[in-house]
Amino acid sequence: MPVKPPKTSVPRCFGAPSSPGKGKSKKLRAGPGSPKPAAPKNLKAQERLWSKYDQLHCEGLGGRGKRLDQRASARKESYLVSIINQKGGTGKTTTTINLGAALAYLGFPTLLVDLDPQGHTTIGLGVDPDSFMESMAEVMSVPKKPVSDITLLTYIPGLCLAPAHIHLAPVAEQIYSRIFREAILYQALQGLPYDFILIDCPPSLGVLTINALYACDLFVIPCQISRYSLDGLADLLTTVEHVKALKPQELSKEDLFRILLTMYDRRNRVTNQYVLEEIKPYWSKTFQTIIMKNEALNQSQIAQKAVFDFDPESSGSMDYHNLAVEFIQLCHRRAAVPVEERFLKADIVPSLRYETELINS
Repeated sequence: MPVKPPKTSVPRCFGAPSSPGKGKSKKLRAGPGSPKPAAPKNLKAQERLWSKYDQLHCEGLGGRGKRLDQRASARKESYLVSIINQKGGTGKTTTTINLGAALAYLGFPTLLVDLDPQGHTTIGLGVDPDSFMESMAEVMSVPKKPVSDITLLTYIPGLCLAPAHIHLAPVAEQIYSRIFREAILYQALQGLPYDFILIDCPPSLGVLTINALYACDLFVIPCQISRYSLDGLADLLTTVEHVKALKPQELSKEDLFRILLTMYDRRNRVTNQYVLEEIKPYWSKTFQTIIMKNEALNQSQIAQKAVFDFDPESSGSMDYHNLAVEFIQLCHRRAAVPVEERFLKADIVPSLRYETELINS
């Protein structure tokens, strides 16, 4: 497997991330007395093709069948998270922007990848879709083009953006014919100097979403408190099993996903009771933090700002700050992401206790 370029540190002044150098990789020297490996010559096209496939999947020719957590720990240093739900209007973009902003304000350099052709994450951060020359459309269409080539700074220190444009829609149709099309995004995100990379997925299970699922270490499912946002949950989990090559019982054991309940309104008691009953089998995979319905979140979208900058005293700001702390603790437990002790000791105050709510409803 090729030698990974060293991680480029981001200064605390949150300047623009530098791209990895294009110099030659350092050659590994064999120890004294060890035989010099013989380089195969004139490999057939098919052998080269499958060798490239093994590199993309981070497996050697004799290492197939390794566990996902072992592959994840060896392949990259940034922690990749996909925000996904094939139903629209569940709070994917709102969660991507505000969770990313919270992580940046807490001192974690974060990159937001807008993988939705509608470009709502790009617009939501105040970036004009006509103000940049290249976007994720070029990353997904030009072979070996890294995301660092299109990264933009945002008004939030430590938060960068890989923007999207409507041109991404036809590109998604074109890459269906490309070989290893599910690994395009994974390759483009290697060697980036961020602690967290959040991917805002389109409301579908097409090739763009498959790319996000293939690349990510964890995926977060924003689930609106309504019947229809639950209907596609089973289909989404089945898709993840296929992309990650897991058996149904292995999905929960691998601890790959978390459900985030959004737009919760305590006044809708009957609807709340139904949704909480349906989500009950997934309680262990559901964030304790619940995003309550809050007008400040809607108004911050109009102002094209994170809720922390629009109304830092609102319940929406408190909910997403609480979610960021819980998210940091989860990433530390799952992948030993280094964090400060103050985050590990912080208490997560549940917005809602499921059992109490169900009993009293």
